[in-house]
Amino acid sequence: MFRQAALVLLIALSGCDRLTGAADKKNSDAEAIGYACRVSFEKPEDCMKENDGQSTTAILNGWKAADKDIQDKTLDPTMGASAVLPADVAKTKDQPKAPETKPAKPH
Repeated sequence: MFRQAALVLLIALSGCDRLTGAADKKNSDAEAIGYACRVSFEKPEDCMKENDGQSTTAILNGWKAADKDIQDKTLDPTMGASAVLPADVAKTKDQPKAPETKPAKPH
């Protein structure tokens, strides 16, 4: 009798994420990540690799939503920084960083 009650309780609690809204929050977070990736000129594949713990479908939905906003001109991805263009971002990502130089020690 106790085992049956425990089994029923375990099955009932397995859907708690849906009852508490935790699943919806995680889905919303993944969509926000995808949206931010599109605004920062990242490919959706790179975004999904960097956030492998998130739903790839939700990330892609967020990325597409941002792309639609950009195409409809309701969102400016440069956000007022007109000097930063997608081509400039791509150039800086691929270039190696210059080595840091340390100041000479005083004698």
